Amino acid sequence: MGVHDYRCSVCGTPSTYACGEKTGEPCEEEGVGEDQAVLDLFFFAAADAPQSAGEFEQVRGRARRVETKPFGYDWGDWEFEPSLNYRQLLMDDDDVAGIWAIQPFDEDIGEGSPVSIEIPEGEQVWAVNYCPPCRELFVGNAKPTEEPCIAFLRAVAEQLALDFTNVRGSADKTSFITSVRERIARRRPVTG
Repeated sequence: MGVHDYRCSVCGTPSTYACGEKTGEPCEEEGVGEDQAVLDLFFFAAADAPQSAGEFEQVRGRARRVETKPFGYDWGDWEFEPSLNYRQLLMDDDDVAGIWAIQPFDEDIGEGSPVSIEIPEGEQVWAVNYCPPCRELFVGNAKPTEEPCIAFLRAVAEQLALDFTNVRGSADKTSFITSVRERIARRRPVTG
């Protein structure tokens, strides 16, 4: 059946890499998965909420408010902690971008769990998910403690459909990271 894991909105399935750039060896994936996440929760009026992840990117400025919260992730249950009914979403394979609408638990489907965050009546919540490495590198202002692995940045490029053909050295990486940060910054709601 394979390992099911949440999808980061920046790098896809969170992975760790053995970086061989300094020694000239190929970079290799060390592990798959991450048991922590940081989610931006966008609260929309239900009538004004987007209908797809692609539409979300266009209308995120209509959100009434945004809350950023750390979550745990339980691999055994395929579920965030507190619960967001994510297992039901995984069973439907609807989270292709790491951006999804949180849906109420449907007992008739049989998979999933009740949502344990408060969603006011008449509102729809969209979640944008970041694994901790992506949150730190692309959303935060802190410089990474070590240069990111080219394999990790390639995964980011694939997830975000960005050109990666000319990214090779440190200067190229810095430029690429800047462009990813700019793209992610556009997700935040327009204020004022």
